[in-house]
Amino acid sequence: MCDAVCAPNGSGGIPRPTRGAPHNRAMRPLAIAHAGAALSLALLLAACSREEAATPSVAAAGQAAPQKTAARSPSLRRQDLMPLAFPGWQDSDTARVGQPALPELGDDSRPVPGSAKPTAARVTPREVVRLSDSRAVLLTETVPLDGQGHPLDAHVAGAWLGAYVFERQGEGWVLAQRQDAVDYLGFMGSFGETTVHRVAPTRLVLSATYGSCWQGYCGSWLSAWELQPGGVRKVLDGVALSASNTGAQEACEAILAGGRRARAAGGPRDACYDIEGTPRFVQGVRDDAPGALNLSFRGARTAEGRPAARSRVTRVDERAVYVWRDGGYVLESGRNPVPAF
Repeated sequence: MCDAVCAPNGSGGIPRPTRGAPHNRAMRPLAIAHAGAALSLALLLAACSREEAATPSVAAAGQAAPQKTAARSPSLRRQDLMPLAFPGWQDSDTARVGQPALPELGDDSRPVPGSAKPTAARVTPREVVRLSDSRAVLLTETVPLDGQGHPLDAHVAGAWLGAYVFERQGEGWVLAQRQDAVDYLGFMGSFGETTVHRVAPTRLVLSATYGSCWQGYCGSWLSAWELQPGGVRKVLDGVALSASNTGAQEACEAILAGGRRARAAGGPRDACYDIEGTPRFVQGVRDDAPGALNLSFRGARTAEGRPAARSRVTRVDERAVYVWRDGGYVLESGRNPVPAF
């Protein structure tokens, strides 16, 4: 009987009082049995009252309702969204740590399929992009930590691009999808400078430009991903954007600038070059036909295969056009004059 009073089906969480030893009605007269039953009932009801008074209700304790509800953010501010993807994350140098599922990297710096596992990492928000009235994506830069908790940000170490799609529910935003490891690229624990481009009326592309120098040889590259309500996918993979060896070969800067004194200074046995590219994403007029990517290159170089001091300097002023085809950008016209090194 106390079950029905103290903890009805579905009450969820009110403790049931401890029952006493059962009465042995076979050894008691009927009146004594009735009196004993009445006394037992009174004691049990009193116990129920004490239990209910001692056990605070869910509402009084300030806890969430028994049914689970998704955590939500009242805004699309980075500091509000990040804790939903990484519980405990705070915007400070010592609290930007999460446990994203990151793959291992092979000898070619490519992710090893099927190797993803929770990994301690420094996670930094980079962009929050509104995709529609009900969807937005948070883009992050993720750098794994070593055994001592330090970021793995050596010269040759890049960063992971992460993407977290949020959906509007009522007055807040709920995490709907996560991609901890969209891509790995860059140097010194960063994937470089990012920009969001509108390439069609409702289609957006994120570009990243990243580069570095090795003993005076410098280069940069361009990658891009489409931002969709259902996730992020690559549409351009590591196109060479610039290259220069003027820091490695002292005479190259003077040779490329021209003049007889530069020729007398000598130079490398091979070409000198200093070429810089500028990307421009064009917006298409229809969603099924995103605009082109135009790369404009300027600079100077000497011919390959002969000493730079004896080679004619050629001015570079070229253009390469990448069009949208089969879900990504492909070279359609022109050429990329940036040399490999």
